[in-house]
Amino acid sequence: MYSILGRGSFCFNYCLNSAWHGGDQFVALLRWYGNQVSLTVAFSSSPLSQFAIQFLNAVGDLLDLIPALVPSRTSGFKQYKAPPMGHCSALIKMLPDFENLLFAHSSWYTYAATIRIYKHWDFRLNEPHTATGRLSFSSYPGFLVSLDDFYLLGSSLMMTQTTNNVFNTSLYSYITPASLFSWQRVRLAHALANTGEQWAKTFSRYNSGTYNNQYMVVDVSKVHLGNSLEDGALTVVEQIPGLVEYSDQTQALRRGYWPSYNVPFHRKIYDLSGYEEMWKEYGEDFSYDLCPRAKIFRRDQSSVSDLNSLKHIMRYNDYKSDPYSQGDPCKSICCRNDLQERQASPDGCYDTKVTDLHMAQEFVAEAVNGPTTDGGLPVFSWEAFNSTSHQGLPPKYNFSFVLMQPQLFRP
Repeated sequence: MYSILGRGSFCFNYCLNSAWHGGDQFVALLRWYGNQVSLTVAFSSSPLSQFAIQFLNAVGDLLDLIPALVPSRTSGFKQYKAPPMGHCSALIKMLPDFENLLFAHSSWYTYAATIRIYKHWDFRLNEPHTATGRLSFSSYPGFLVSLDDFYLLGSSLMMTQTTNNVFNTSLYSYITPASLFSWQRVRLAHALANTGEQWAKTFSRYNSGTYNNQYMVVDVSKVHLGNSLEDGALTVVEQIPGLVEYSDQTQALRRGYWPSYNVPFHRKIYDLSGYEEMWKEYGEDFSYDLCPRAKIFRRDQSSVSDLNSLKHIMRYNDYKSDPYSQGDPCKSICCRNDLQERQASPDGCYDTKVTDLHMAQEFVAEAVNGPTTDGGLPVFSWEAFNSTSHQGLPPKYNFSFVLMQPQLFRP
């Protein structure tokens, strides 16, 4: 287990040349994207500026940057009596005889964000420091990153994440402009890393302390189906302001599964974030082992044996009958906050992406957009939430999984 702690100075002189080559490519991509946006909207409205495109891509980082910069919006320990709505569920499942590895993610956020694009990119980069220029990922219009995150990379890595809260707002003092946003470091790590440990080390540099997530990186080259899992097959990385911690959690996969549900795994991250204090004050909703989704994953993961059963658990919501949900439609794997009896709002779990080891090596996944209808839950309709902007979105969501695969490149 490794830790990188401290505020650090943002000094070009000490940065690896390879990272800056990657950064230069990244800036060029931003400029190109801006030019394409300008061409697209030339006859309809003003084009987006470079700042606007960067601001758009930093929407995840704003979840922490805004409360850090506007103290009146900063939430202290005493404000919470229940966890804020989560930001995603994820599951990595190794079948009992190591016959396959399953990989899935369900995003949670506002339903207004359901304009989606699944992207396949192939940048034919020949620089020796670049691990890959090929990636497939769930995303949104105008984004250079996934945001969810759900990535299949040409370096034989797969990555996904769920977001953790920062209840201990004193940590925001570690946020500094002498850093790189999380979305930028994710892209650099994707481009430069060939292993989970390399990914973690690259991502750890110049920690912004914004968009504080648990990242799960699977190294497909270390997974030998029907035989063994080498150490390094699963690397778990967690960030808070001032600290990035990562560890090899391959042993958890050997035992069957790794779940993720917006509660930090690493003890130091858990304690410093304020989860320990919140658990003592308000109960097991803040517990890594005993929060509702931890219990549901522990109980039901053994039923996952293929893509169909993986889809089922990632869309699961039986809040009216499941004792672990306690009657709350957001205490389940796929939240429906619009079904709350009081203060319902159009947000929650609004997509699911699934793949397995064989499909991932072909950059193939299956994805569905929209809130879950598992167990007979009603189809979500904007009719009850017309005051929320939803321009360009379908009036109702009752879609099936769609196969996502690249058309212009092959592995």
